[in-house]
Amino acid sequence: MNKLIITGMFVFTSILSVNLVSASDKVLDRIETQEGYPYKNLIMKASKVELLYVSKSEHTTCRVNVSYANEQYQGSHFTVSNKKFEKSPMAACLTRTVAKKLLSKL
Repeated sequence: MNKLIITGMFVFTSILSVNLVSASDKVLDRIETQEGYPYKNLIMKASKVELLYVSKSEHTTCRVNVSYANEQYQGSHFTVSNKKFEKSPMAACLTRTVAKKLLSKL
């Protein structure tokens, strides 16, 4: 399973830059997306945001985990098209409603 760790230091204006890391935290790839509210704000305020995913030929299965304060949110698994995942990975793997609810806790 691949893992993206998203932190606020990777956000530049409206472009979210995410480093793809392995379990040993080596940078493997870089993904850029233009996801705004509430995803950008969640990434900036949370202690840690992880985007876990497995890509197949036609679809990607993913989920988002968020660490904040002394709590951990583990998201549901989503199966989305590769095109949707590449365009908006956070929005594809975490609903806007859940992202806003998590943001309200920060």
